[in-house]
Amino acid sequence: MKTSIDLPDDLYRRVKSKSALQGLAVREVATALFVAWLEQGIPDISEKGASSTDSKSVQTSTREWLETWGRLGATIAEASGGTPGLVEQLRADRR
Repeated sequence: MKTSIDLPDDLYRRVKSKSALQGLAVREVATALFVAWLEQGIPDISEKGASSTDSKSVQTSTREWLETWGRLGATIAEASGGTPGLVEQLRADRR
């Protein structure tokens, strides 16, 4: 199924660059993130949901969410075969 979403230009450029460096299509990255979100969940990010929870549980949920995304990022990086990321390539070009 095709769909359209509005993303900030800077965010899309960053995702496009990183995915290209890792040999992935943006579609593949988005699909992996959607699957992870459905399977592992993230904290309720709606304003309504955020106001109905106390700040400690929001902090815990946010930390868990970040850890989940960190693991997903590590999995994607591992699958890329050790290809250096954009930051590493820029640093190497400066030398």
